[in-house]
Amino acid sequence: MRNTILLFFFTSLSYILFSQNIEGRVLEKISEIKQIPIIGANVYWENTTIGTVTDENGFYSIQEPPTDPANLLVSFIGYEVSATEIIDDKYIFYLSPNIELKEVDVKGEKKSSNISTISSLNTETLTNEELEKAACCNLSESFETNATVDISYSDAISGAKKIKMLGLDGIYTQITQENMPLIRGLSSSFGLSFTPGPYIESIQIIKGTGSVINGFESFTGQINLEYFKPNSPEHLYYNFFGTAKGKLENNLRLTKRNGKWKSNLFVHQSYHDIEIDENNDDFLDMPHLNQINLLNRWKYESNDIGAQFFIRGIYENREGGTIENAPINYDVEIENKLIEFSSKTGIRMPEKEGKSIGLQTSFRLHEMDAQYGDKLFEGVQKSMYLNLVGQTYFNKETDNLFYGASFYADQFSNSLDKLNLSTADIIPLWYSANLFEENRQDIIPGIFSEYTFYWDNIITLTTGFRADYYNITENLYGIPRLNIKYNPTESTAFRLSGGRSLRVSNFLADNISLLASNREISISANILPEIAWNYGFNFTHCFYLNEREGTLNVDFYRTIFENHVVVNLEDERILSFSNLTDFGQNISFSNAIQFDFSYSLSDRFDLKLAYKLNDAKTTYPDYNMWDYTELKEIPLLPKQRGLFNLTFSNLDENWLFDATLNYIGKSRIPSHQEISKEYSDPFSLINCQITNKINKFDFYLGVENLLEYKQENPIIGYNNSESDLFDASLIWAPTMGRRVYFGIRYKLSD
Repeated sequence: MRNTILLFFFTSLSYILFSQNIEGRVLEKISEIKQIPIIGANVYWENTTIGTVTDENGFYSIQEPPTDPANLLVSFIGYEVSATEIIDDKYIFYLSPNIELKEVDVKGEKKSSNISTISSLNTETLTNEELEKAACCNLSESFETNATVDISYSDAISGAKKIKMLGLDGIYTQITQENMPLIRGLSSSFGLSFTPGPYIESIQIIKGTGSVINGFESFTGQINLEYFKPNSPEHLYYNFFGTAKGKLENNLRLTKRNGKWKSNLFVHQSYHDIEIDENNDDFLDMPHLNQINLLNRWKYESNDIGAQFFIRGIYENREGGTIENAPINYDVEIENKLIEFSSKTGIRMPEKEGKSIGLQTSFRLHEMDAQYGDKLFEGVQKSMYLNLVGQTYFNKETDNLFYGASFYADQFSNSLDKLNLSTADIIPLWYSANLFEENRQDIIPGIFSEYTFYWDNIITLTTGFRADYYNITENLYGIPRLNIKYNPTESTAFRLSGGRSLRVSNFLADNISLLASNREISISANILPEIAWNYGFNFTHCFYLNEREGTLNVDFYRTIFENHVVVNLEDERILSFSNLTDFGQNISFSNAIQFDFSYSLSDRFDLKLAYKLNDAKTTYPDYNMWDYTELKEIPLLPKQRGLFNLTFSNLDENWLFDATLNYIGKSRIPSHQEISKEYSDPFSLINCQITNKINKFDFYLGVENLLEYKQENPIIGYNNSESDLFDASLIWAPTMGRRVYFGIRYKLSD
């Protein structure tokens, strides 16, 4: 049975654009004096894509609805809403057991992760509870229990990690912070480490083309981070993390509330300075690292206006390469300095029911110096992002319309020194004997609209269109997108999606890790923006078996490039960048199929199974035969991946155990005369963690890569760093063995 409480507002702001939240709690009312928090209850606005789940204390925070008035629904298997009340501006729902189980509204929400049947977009949400199952030190380590996003090392020296999604590199996934740009340009190579895990309240993974409101990118989907809000019940949080191999981290989060103003302060520090060389190749297995990361957010709310302001500062230094007193010398040092200011402001218009307007802004300065041996990359990026969004409707019961305009401006200054660039038929943007230099200013204004139609809780149709003008090419690019969801029942969803995306390539900044080799670099003249189409199908079914909840999910997505920037590693002595359209054969695609199954075996056991198959190919030129091209599998991409995850908690839920097995299938290795095999060997990774909760403290102990699988000789030519064949960038497996870690969390709540 579904029970509702009708909440009246003047109007609301888009959940995509503004974070004006309704807060509350969901409790099971045992008696007048005893209530138990409900964990994992589904809280959402009727006939919208806006929803959330309650945390381990039964609290929820949900963005205001897109229509006025709106029904706030709460559902939990086996329960119904028996009473509601408002306490200190918080909306409290009291649930009681419902024996008529067949009438219960099943939405398939899990305690720590869930796949929505509500949104027209194929959205999977990872909560903070899910992130705490593993060593979530930063964003790159947030997907160890998730099969959708693949994580691997970028190279064997810098310690940087990268993601892959739907069979393509992470640069084709739009990564945002509260739906504003997060990782673009210079941050593409190391930006995953710039967001500490304790900053993150939840992660939304959207597969396929995302909303046009958020931009023109999103080839394979969107990863959106939601930070802890100033209205979080925790006003003090501290986390200490350490490994047996000497890495240390400290995280502090403070919350302050004063009337209409609320604030969060996030502080992160990570440090590693121990020399480790387990494979005796005279190279550090793990670089020395020092990072200081500060984030301060302010939130202001009144009856007619809501605003948030962010300021962030990051300093990170990595030092790798050969160990002290090694017979050869190959130094790697990467320094990143970033400062960012962003804001979100929304204006309510009570005189115009159902209408609102808001503005997002972001200003960023990022400086990076990266030395790999005798190569020095220096980059400076100055960025500005503006996004103005309006909201209205034609019929508040059946539809919703967003419209607006955006403005991207990026000024790049990049140089790469001491390179032996090949010049035959290849002209860099600016070239001299030992220097590649690029000074570029990208200006991309655009307009957009997105219309959503709801029909009888059965069909949801979202169609959007953008038009963006790029100053370098002087072209106007059309970005159409369509998402359709069909619900034959409330617990089952079928989705179809399709759309076009645009991306301006920053080929050197996107591929800094490839500088960890002695390849000559070839750059085609006038590299054009990348364009691709993505089509997808999704089936999600939430079921209730033996009084236990489960979810079955099936995905198929295909990405077809019109103009792919090909990173060619097929000649061991050359690293080349060129557009796919430079070749006679213009074929580049990726197919991804994924199956997910989750089920609560009991009150204390949760099971998750997943399998994924990737088929991604592109056209590569042969530089010994310029007119010859060949369609090959994208290298270093596992063709298969399997995941098994088991979570256990005792009756009092003060002891938690999590174990994850990841099966990584074979991947194609680029041609190299020092590597005899064409494909890597399949392997498995096992991660485990145990947590003990005592009052306000969490004590946790874990191990990663329990079987200690490592890539053999990850650095080709490690005994001669001046050789033409030296290469530390061909990585398909872990370069480090078993890692034991431990930590303490302290949480002080209201």
